[in-house]
This record gives sequence, C-alpha cells and structure tokens, in this order.
Amino acid sequence: MAPLISAGLNIILFLGTVRQPRNADRVLKFIQPALEARNITVTVFDPLELHLDEVIKPIQYYNKSAETIPQSLLDLQTRIKAADGFVVVTAEYHGSIAPGLLNVMNQFPPNAYVFRPGAIFSYSKGRFGGIRAAMQLRSYLSDLGLIQVPGITAIPFVEERVALNGTTIDKSIDKSAEATIDQLIWFAEAIKNEKAAHGLRCTDCFDDTNLGYKGLPYNNKKWSK
Repeated sequence: MAPLISAGLNIILFLGTVRQPRNADRVLKFIQPALEARNITVTVFDPLELHLDEVIKPIQYYNKSAETIPQSLLDLQTRIKAADGFVVVTAEYHGSIAPGLLNVMNQFPPNAYVFRPGAIFSYSKGRFGGIRAAMQLRSYLSDLGLIQVPGITAIPFVEERVALNGTTIDKSIDKSAEATIDQLIWFAEAIKNEKAAHGLRCTDCFDDTNLGYKGLPYNNKKWSK
C-alpha cells in the first residue's frame, strides 16, 4: 500500500530535550524530511530555541485584567491552535518523559491542543527505545485533549541506528515511522474535514482563558447538535 500524501497539513513537531550532547537532532533530521515528503508543513518547537525555561508562569495562569501575557507566548499559542496535528518527540530520562518537552507543552492550556491528533516518536540509547516515556505521553497528551494515533515509533540504540544526518540503518524504524505518519495524516485530515463540515461537536467543553477544562458534558454541559 502506497504511503498517504497529505492535502497540505500544518504539523507542529515538539522536540523534547535540551541536554547536551543530545540525540534529538539526529532524530529530528530523520522525522522532519519524512513528514515533508508527505506534503506536510512542519514547524519545530525546539526548547533550545524557545528559551521557555525563562517563563515561570503558563499562559492560562495570567490574570488578563491585571497582567500582560508575554507576546512570545501568545504568538506560540496562536501557532499551536492553527496546527492540524502534532508530532511529539521524546527521549527517555530515568524511565520518564524528557523534562524539556513538558516545560514547553505545559506553557499552554488544553484548549490550545484539543481535538487534533498527536503522534509519538520516542528514542533511547538502550534496547527499549524510550517506550516507557512514550507510554506516559499517552496519558499526558490525552489530558491535553489530543487524539492519539494508534501507532508509536520507538527507536532503540538511537546512536547506532540513526546517523547524525538522520539516515537509518534499520529498515524496521523506517517502516514504523511510515505507518505512524500514515495514521497521523489519516486522523488529521478526517478531523479537519469534519470540523470544516460540521464544526466541533463539543462547543463549550473548553474555555479560552481558564486552567483547561471548563465543565465536561457530565458537569451540566451538553454536546452540540
């Protein structure tokens, strides 16, 4: 079966670590061209470049009547809300998600991400490929309101199997990435088309300024008809 080619999706790729020397760069050089080859526009959110470690308050915690939200955060949130989907790349540190990744994504409330698909790529120097971090990301991304694609691409022995220029020597990694990207495209286009035709089916589950959820349907909120 031929790989899916998108109709022009806009995807944000969250890169997950600032630790040096980092293998995130070789993984990025593997994933980004694979996405772009499918007619996907990729915007990379790299914690090394964003410097969000200098931001001590997430955007949803600002009191808009008394405080000024940094324009840099507002600009990033606008780009996140405009994306058709997300690719989340994480290393595994002590069996858990890379903190640099969480520091970036936690700057924004769930409504910035909600009702879009997310695909997970994990990696590690060892044989498990960061799968423990990937499993934790399943729960974390779901809490942000993302729709998880079924597949995960976990890259073991990353320094041996992905070269510095992003080429791989393990065809199983290429095959896994191809399947994960296929699923991302399928879900992103299905959701984008449904939203264009019918809008979001839950119109008031999320508030634009509060901490995240504002009354899910079981709290006297109703799904739109």
